Amino acid sequence: MEDITHGWYNYYGIAYSTDAYIKGTLVYRCGAVEKSENFFLEPGENKTFYSFIDNMLEGTKANAICSVSFEPLDKETAKIKINGFSVFNREIPDEDIFIQTDTYKIGINLLWGGALSYMEDLNSNVEAVEKDGRIFVDSDAGKRYNAPVVNSNVNLINRADTGRLVQQSYYGSFDGQGYEKGEYMGNIWDYNPVQGGNQFNENSKIIDIRYDENSIYIKCQPLDWAKEKEHITPSYMEATYAIEGDLVKVSCRFTDFSGYVANVRDQEIPAFYCIEPFNRYVYYGGDKPWTNDALSIEPELIFWPDAGYPKFNSLENWSAFIGEFDDSFGIGVYVTGETEFLSGVFEREKTTNHDPSIDGTTSYIAVIRKMTLQSYAPFEYDYYLTTGNSTEIRENFSTVAK
Repeated sequence: MEDITHGWYNYYGIAYSTDAYIKGTLVYRCGAVEKSENFFLEPGENKTFYSFIDNMLEGTKANAICSVSFEPLDKETAKIKINGFSVFNREIPDEDIFIQTDTYKIGINLLWGGALSYMEDLNSNVEAVEKDGRIFVDSDAGKRYNAPVVNSNVNLINRADTGRLVQQSYYGSFDGQGYEKGEYMGNIWDYNPVQGGNQFNENSKIIDIRYDENSIYIKCQPLDWAKEKEHITPSYMEATYAIEGDLVKVSCRFTDFSGYVANVRDQEIPAFYCIEPFNRYVYYGGDKPWTNDALSIEPELIFWPDAGYPKFNSLENWSAFIGEFDDSFGIGVYVTGETEFLSGVFEREKTTNHDPSIDGTTSYIAVIRKMTLQSYAPFEYDYYLTTGNSTEIRENFSTVAK
């Protein structure tokens, strides 16, 4: 096709119908420079796909379309009908996007694939204080510790790098099939799409973003954790964030277009990193869920690899980290039907930054499901977050469990 010249644009949309999973290639010009990028379509009738072009956050815009081509991925031949193709010049969104209610302020960062990077409790007077060279966080922490308050707007999510946050991350285990494995910390690393980016703190590509005062929807093309940015994965992650009373609800969706055949292995749904001053682990370890039976507490967890990757079973489908006292404030995660939790603390009792969310120390929970990462089979789940002392966390989660 001949070049079609437009005004400058950074976003395009396709209306289509197809009976296959499709890899598309868009070739366009940015001034005199020709560029190309791939995109992926799911099968269906009268569907639409929207995407920003590469590097839109840096202000990149195109002014001409050179060609659009398609190839089937999950079958040899396919039918595809293009009902429309449009380009748009969208306003470049802020790097950080927030919504809030009377209960919480939550936020995502577009340089981390739109993973959850901010959660602040607006009702519990959460404070960070400094005492004996350490940072402690609790409700009314200034009074509790008789120490100076150094932060009264505490972000509860650890955001020290692209591997932290609360985010989607999936593990494959591929030998051959055209996949060249990466390396991380001296280990050969399998295919690992990560919403936040890769080990080099490079960012996943933002495909789409929509938000209003009540919710945020994000779609990204994640990086492969152990590989550099040019090895972006052929997959999409979607997440919708909303605040529902005393809960934050996040709906996740992952679609892989790689075609790799994987083994069954543990998946994180989600990977959850909170601030380390919350290092007292709480869950329900009994066999009488939702009967107000006693909770279990692990007060001395260490770095999870050093501890042999400890897993804890909770028939109430949640676990949490709180501060150093039994009645301390904290944050928890709940996933319907999931009972296995991998948990630990990195650099225990060593937080020194007045903003503990950017400290290297962290407390970690992975809600574990043993399953296969499957191509051409979208995977969806919801998770919930809430805050309070352990009794309040349990009560809040009970509203979605019953």
